[in-house]
Amino acid sequence: MSSPETSVATEALKDFFGQLYTFFAKFVTRFCRNFYNSFAEVSVNRWTKVVLSVIGYILIRPYIEAFFKKMSDRERKKMKEKEEAKKEAQGGKKAKVSANTLRGGASGGGKVLGEVENTDDEIDDGEDFATASGVPEWTKNAKKRQKKYMKSLKEAEANTNQLSRDQIMELLDWSDSENEKKEA
Repeated sequence: MSSPETSVATEALKDFFGQLYTFFAKFVTRFCRNFYNSFAEVSVNRWTKVVLSVIGYILIRPYIEAFFKKMSDRERKKMKEKEEAKKEAQGGKKAKVSANTLRGGASGGGKVLGEVENTDDEIDDGEDFATASGVPEWTKNAKKRQKKYMKSLKEAEANTNQLSRDQIMELLDWSDSENEKKEA
């Protein structure tokens, strides 16, 4: 039932995997034999080469380390000179506002996106603080902040309901004369 095409393909496949198997088998046997012989049949000449290589490395290593240290110091000196030249080009001026102040750091007055007043790290001692991951827990203080925020929203809503129509028009800077100008 098999056609001549499939028999040729199977023979080629068998030949390929046979060659692959013999290659890996030869590799493993040679590795094992050479590894064993490198310890079992060690000559005086080979031991001499190993000992001289180790002694040479021990003698040369301090000079190699000194060379790399000198190269590193040279690079560091170049970077320092560039920074000094950059400072001199600026005339020794410093920025009036630091980057941390702009981000709302400890000395700055700005706020970071999502920052709320009375955070857990501003709470008196003896009360719960934020978790180590930086995500505040829903403690008494968080509930107090939420209640205070909702109260301020209700007050703002009440203030907007108390405005009369004239006050709203005044805030929006609309008047009947402007409406007439637009219609004309």
